[in-house]
Formats: sequence, C-alpha cells, structure tokens
Amino acid sequence: MYALYSRNWLTVQADHAKNAETKNVAILPDLAEPLRAQMERSKSERVFVKKDGVSRLRSNKTAFMAACRRAKLSGVTPHVLRYTFASRLAMAGTDLKTIQELGGWRSIKMVERYAHLRDEHKRAAIEGLSRGKMDTVFPTSENIENLQSLQVVEK
Repeated sequence: MYALYSRNWLTVQADHAKNAETKNVAILPDLAEPLRAQMERSKSERVFVKKDGVSRLRSNKTAFMAACRRAKLSGVTPHVLRYTFASRLAMAGTDLKTIQELGGWRSIKMVERYAHLRDEHKRAAIEGLSRGKMDTVFPTSENIENLQSLQVVEK
C-alpha cells in the first residue's frame, strides 16, 4: 500500500490512490520519522488503522476529524489543506508545473483554482518595486551607467 523511502518519498499504490494511479509523494523530513514509527506500529499492510493495529478505519474523514479535534483545530478539511499547500508553494515562488506535480492535479488550470496569493503577499510584491528589489527598465541613478553602455542599432 505505502512504501517510505530514505529520501523522504512515499509511494501510494494505485489501489489506494484517489485516481487509481500509483504515485510517489515527496514528504517533509519532519514527517518521515513519525510516519515510519506509525508504519511499525501497524500490524497490517495499512499505515493508519484502529487502535488494535489491524482493523481498517472505516473512513479517513473520521480519523482526520478526530485528529483535528485533538489538535483543537476548527474549520479544517482535507480540501482546505490542499488550498493551503498550493497557496504556500505559490507564495514561496514555486512554479505552477511543480505545484501541479506535487499536488497531483492533472492540469495547470486546477492549480490556478487552488493556489491563491494572500493580499499581504501581493502588497509586498508591489512594495518591492519601490524598494528597488526588482529590476526596472526605467533609468535610475543605480542603472544609468548600464543604460549608457547599451548601443542602439538602427535598421
């Protein structure tokens, strides 16, 4: 069902994946050790089982909701986590193709639906223009020497 490799990749077999396709999923290093420990506690091929270590969970949703209650989180759903995942990657500067592959979306259009930029992120991008953090084509005291060295070619 699942296989965890030393380089922090998790393989989800096709018969346990949403789209019935085997896929490799990159995981954060901080997650690798707790996941390995969970796999060792399980007495079956499943990673997430009931307390007896064998019985299959009836629903991932039930387990997810219980984990949120224990963590005192409200209004969190797997769907919210996917939005957060895509949005944080986008705000970190990750290209859309990489976000698509990491999130398992079949098209860039779906990534565009999920990846939302926070207003603070957009505001910081605009403010970066006035602080000289982005290259500009307009003459400034810093780039005037570079502009003067350009040759104009007439045809």
